[in-house]
Amino acid sequence: MSLTLRRALVLAILAGLLVPGLFISYLTLQRQEDSLIKRLAEDHSRITEILVLGMQEPLWNLSPDTGEPLLASVMSDERIVRVIVQDATLGTFLEKNSPERRQGKLKTLSQSVTKQGNVIGKVTVEMDDGTALASIHQYQRYYFVTAAIQLAASLGLILYLLQIRVLNPLQRLMTESIRLARRDLSTPFEWRRHDEIGKLGQSLEITRQSLHSLFAELESKNKELEADIQQRKQIEHALRASEDRYRRLVESTNVVPWEANPAEWRFTYVGPQAETLLGYPLHIWYSEGFLTSYLHQDDRHLAYKLFTETQDKENTIEFECRMLGTNGKTVWVMLVATILPDEAGERHLQGYLIDISARKSTEIELNHYRNHLEELVEQRTKALAAANKELEAFSYSVSHDLRAPLRSVDGFSQVLLEDYADKLDDAGRQYLGRIRRATQNMSNLIDDLLNLSKLTRSEVNTQPVNLSELATEVVQELRQNEPEREVSISIMPNLITDADPKLVRVALQNLLANAWKFTARSPQAEIKFGATHIDGQNAFYVSDNGAGFDMAYADKLFGAFQRLHSPQEFEGNGVGLAIVQRIIHRHNGRVWAKGAPGQGATFYFTLPRQLDRAAA
Repeated sequence: MSLTLRRALVLAILAGLLVPGLFISYLTLQRQEDSLIKRLAEDHSRITEILVLGMQEPLWNLSPDTGEPLLASVMSDERIVRVIVQDATLGTFLEKNSPERRQGKLKTLSQSVTKQGNVIGKVTVEMDDGTALASIHQYQRYYFVTAAIQLAASLGLILYLLQIRVLNPLQRLMTESIRLARRDLSTPFEWRRHDEIGKLGQSLEITRQSLHSLFAELESKNKELEADIQQRKQIEHALRASEDRYRRLVESTNVVPWEANPAEWRFTYVGPQAETLLGYPLHIWYSEGFLTSYLHQDDRHLAYKLFTETQDKENTIEFECRMLGTNGKTVWVMLVATILPDEAGERHLQGYLIDISARKSTEIELNHYRNHLEELVEQRTKALAAANKELEAFSYSVSHDLRAPLRSVDGFSQVLLEDYADKLDDAGRQYLGRIRRATQNMSNLIDDLLNLSKLTRSEVNTQPVNLSELATEVVQELRQNEPEREVSISIMPNLITDADPKLVRVALQNLLANAWKFTARSPQAEIKFGATHIDGQNAFYVSDNGAGFDMAYADKLFGAFQRLHSPQEFEGNGVGLAIVQRIIHRHNGRVWAKGAPGQGATFYFTLPRQLDRAAA
């Protein structure tokens, strides 16, 4: 956009006058607004903190009436739009809302209410800044009206002075300059003014006087220009020599440069390395239709795509192909081509041929090894399936052939105790009791071994499962088995995850049964089931205040038949936690434990794609 001198000067002067004032005023107004916003934020935070302190007792005692006066006092501030007090368990505890106060932006601040280290609720305060900012905006409007009046007055004065002191002298100066441009150097320029424009007019006279000497200097400049042209020719000669050196450098490498005419399917230039690549002399490479004759028939379709008119210009194309060399050998090459228009606008091809025979030979060998590896994997899979069948046969043998003798021993021992008790002394009856307990223990061990085997082979069918409901069912069964025990049970509600419902119930059964068993000697037994976050991951846990264990032996907890307590202290065969570990691993999760002797234990486990849903 072109501006006249008058407009340019007016705009420059106005900008010089108004921009600093506007900038300083803007900073001042902005600082006032920022200070006001900061004060609003401080008041907002202070009011929220007062509510947090004042609502501790009402929330703790579940007494909304005691919190109403404080809430009404806070709402007396016209800037407060809404106050919400929420209980951590019951939801909304108290709420005040005055939507008619909202005029500007709404600020929301929430803080948790804690009592004795526990979060018992949350306070949310919404504050409006419209009323507070209204005065700032009114002052801004007043300032802009004042600036507009100042702009109009300044513009009139500037235009008057500009016409008298600048534009009229410049018009005369321009007229004299046109004379100078037309080489009218006979009439001298006379200027009587002594300001800056007058000095400019005096310089025109000096310029007129200098033009005579300038023409002489032009003659000498022409001679210098001729010398420059001669120097440019020398530079062009040096550039041609540099191009020759570059060509020799390219032709000395193993990469074969080439250029081709796609219309005739022949090369217009091929580097001398081509003779080594295929063994043919260069004149054969330049023959028409060379590619159709010496390109492998299975790869000729690639050349067809390259030499057709449908390819985009200035686009680099790369593909691997086979070329036929002397003595029937096949050479793998990487063909790199760029499509460029020549001076006449016709398509022109240029690029490189790179010998990749060694790499392709390696790839073929790797494919052979890969196919051999797939055969080995298939053989190992068949062997694994056969081993699984043998394991199933073994499990069947254990569950039938091994149980029969045990049942016989247990049955005959019971008959002896019932029918011949009067003929046996106390030692004999004691021995028979020990035999029966041993056979029953052996039967339990067989059951556990079979369960471990089934867990390894069973298929995992995941679906949404409510762990809280499963844990409640397991606890009810434990209470029915020992109704005389008083145990405090805490189960976090609505713990939902993706898992196999049957397998995960077995895992919870073993974990909760362990906690039930090892709290038998605790005077006030407690068992908890819930979820927590560990290292950014959601984990479920079962904790108790029972016998606990030494962390030095934690690595033995999940091994089959590993026990950290003697059978006289707590019964069991040491397989339950091994079953838990198998189930969690089948779900791609992990399980671990923490504890201390006499201080209880906590067992953690993770499951994939778990979804925590807090209780409503």
